[in-house]
Amino acid sequence: MRTHAALLVGAMVLLGGCIGGVGGTTSDDASRQTDSPTPPTTTDVERTVNATFVVEDGENVTVELEVANEREERRTGLMHRESLANDTGMVFVYESAQPVSFWMKNTLIPLDMIFVGPDRTVLNVQHASPQPNATSGELKTYPSDGEAKYVVELPRGFANRTGVGSGTKLVFEGAPPTVESDG
Repeated sequence: MRTHAALLVGAMVLLGGCIGGVGGTTSDDASRQTDSPTPPTTTDVERTVNATFVVEDGENVTVELEVANEREERRTGLMHRESLANDTGMVFVYESAQPVSFWMKNTLIPLDMIFVGPDRTVLNVQHASPQPNATSGELKTYPSDGEAKYVVELPRGFANRTGVGSGTKLVFEGAPPTVESDG
């Protein structure tokens, strides 16, 4: 399957005008900012989970999420994907809660980025537009409003359509996904 979303180092650490890697203090996903001669066409996501957003004063909504819980899966995200069905997306899973920021490099579809804290409460929602051919210096970034343990990406408009926003609870069916060892 094709995929997206570039993750950024630290709470948006600027590196010579470029932003790269995952949030927090780690830089294990920093290489994501570089372009490869042949872009990846798939993410090796091994499983999906169902999760429900518990919407106050609205109807709860269940989604099916591909689990990006390994370094390379988080680097690739939903890059190069041409479509994404309603109520399906990807959940990025981190070892510990940390400030994170995403970009839309090599992303072809608009997305809602839903940043979720370790207590599985939505911190904030960012409505992201594709920037498939942008240079690193041109990329708009979409940060979390606090320390995120999970980031859920769904088709843009999902949050507005369903009422998902700050304070909404995310409940995983079964045990929440965890980070897998990167060997």
